[in-house]
Amino acid sequence: MKKAVLAGNDITAGILCDYLAEDDRYQILGATVDDGFADRGGVDGLETVALSRLAVFLPPQQGVVIMAMGYNDINRSRESMFQRLKQMGYSIETYVHPDARVYADLPLGEGCVVLPSAVIEPGARLGANSVVWSNVTLAHHCSVAENCWIASGAVISGYAEIQRNTFVGVNATVVNKVKIGEYNIIGGGALITRSTKASSVYLARSGEEHRFSSQDYVKYVGV
Repeated sequence: MKKAVLAGNDITAGILCDYLAEDDRYQILGATVDDGFADRGGVDGLETVALSRLAVFLPPQQGVVIMAMGYNDINRSRESMFQRLKQMGYSIETYVHPDARVYADLPLGEGCVVLPSAVIEPGARLGANSVVWSNVTLAHHCSVAENCWIASGAVISGYAEIQRNTFVGVNATVVNKVKIGEYNIIGGGALITRSTKASSVYLARSGEEHRFSSQDYVKYVGV
């Protein structure tokens, strides 16, 4: 059984903690966040440890970290924490729930999280520090780059490409051979049939491009 700490202490961490409580491969000792957030949020039953104290609480050679942060700022916060933990010497665990189905021939990226009933088909690639939520399909030969979030029920079709730091919402579909630019926000239920440019926002089933860039959308509206 691996000793582990969750990176994050908000809703995503709480959900992962519930899954991990039923997974006898891991012993979850606590959650870690940046020092300024250590007294905010929290997961029931878990101690929150400021990042500056983490090496004392669980030294890098004695356990692993599971990324349990959300997709704030188009996954930039998650990316920053991932990189800093690696610089501290921690192994970032690739967590695949026992009820997920992974048939890809290539190793999953470091620090990925793959939740129940997700299917990753042969030839698919998944980059480091990306989240594949429940009931997602990553179809054959598609690729999802690092620091992405693929929400529940989304379908990434064959040979499609999702570039880094992109959020794909609930039940969205990206069709075959389409390339989604980096830092995109693809809204829930959107059907994307054409390739997109970087920092774009596509909302609703029609997949019409939003007038804001993704950075401005997060600033003024949020995700």
